[in-house]
Amino acid sequence: MKGTISSVGLERCLHTAEVTSSNLVLSIDSTIHSLHGVLEPWFTVQYLNSENISKETLKNSDALIIRSTRKYGAEILLGTKVKFIGTVTSGYEHIDTEFCKQNGIFFATAHGSNAESVADYISAVLIEISKKISKPLNELALGIVGVGAVGSCVKRNAESFGMRLLLCDPPKNLNDDIFAADIITLHTPLEIGGKYPTKYLANREFFSKTKKGAWLINAARGAVCNSTDLCEALQTKHLGGAVIDTWENEPNIDTSLLPLVEIATPHIAGHSAQAKINANKMIIDSLCKFFGVECDIRFDISQNKTGTYSIRTDDLAFRKNPENFTEIRNGYERIYVN
Repeated sequence: MKGTISSVGLERCLHTAEVTSSNLVLSIDSTIHSLHGVLEPWFTVQYLNSENISKETLKNSDALIIRSTRKYGAEILLGTKVKFIGTVTSGYEHIDTEFCKQNGIFFATAHGSNAESVADYISAVLIEISKKISKPLNELALGIVGVGAVGSCVKRNAESFGMRLLLCDPPKNLNDDIFAADIITLHTPLEIGGKYPTKYLANREFFSKTKKGAWLINAARGAVCNSTDLCEALQTKHLGGAVIDTWENEPNIDTSLLPLVEIATPHIAGHSAQAKINANKMIIDSLCKFFGVECDIRFDISQNKTGTYSIRTDDLAFRKNPENFTEIRNGYERIYVN
């Protein structure tokens, strides 16, 4: 599996990267625990808390591997040696891609790495909603907004439940059909501008079109849904309920939403053990191809415990300490059931 290299082109970077693995310096966000001790045979590695990643700490770094816990642009990268930045996330709105392109910094993502993990989370949510409203899933219609890597997996699982499907892709083309759904789940990237902007896609107008009593699930990006408008739709009882995994202004979320939503989790839908391994493999593959380094790395989760997943347990743990959003998310790992 491969990460997404910026449009500048992989071939060019292979010809221009005049370095050898013996003198490459790689900086890694220290909260990516699964990469600790993995790349030392090929790189000189330093592990940095995301808050300590700066121009000064990156001055000798050729490459950087990050998560989405902060923004990366000129204020951090300008004047450094960094020529490759990889994020172990599907999205990349935390990277200033225009700055990277203009300054010869290649960026790679782990797009699609957590698709199955998010789809499993959505399946757990659908089962809980079915219990809550006392209706079997095969009598409900699911609207999927965004049918890409994640949305396609959600679609497949919903079909196995016998649900009627209403699809919307690309998300800008919202049609009346989608609003006939009993449950609408969002799976779009966060696009501020461009051809298909998705910021606040789910807003007051969106909610007014949904059927009364419909449910909303957001496991995409926080700002795809307008929190204020969602609060209003829940308080007026127009929406039957909501499940929120991604929040506006993470980690400083609007806690007034917590008592209004049925299930609340701290952006952990995609945080399964297998999803993290997928992401690591994709970014390492892109990193090594970028610098022309040959490395063979394998990850093993065979020793991890398995069991029955309870989304209510995750919800309860978060509600007890919502101020620990970052700590809970960074330390979270869901194990797939065999």
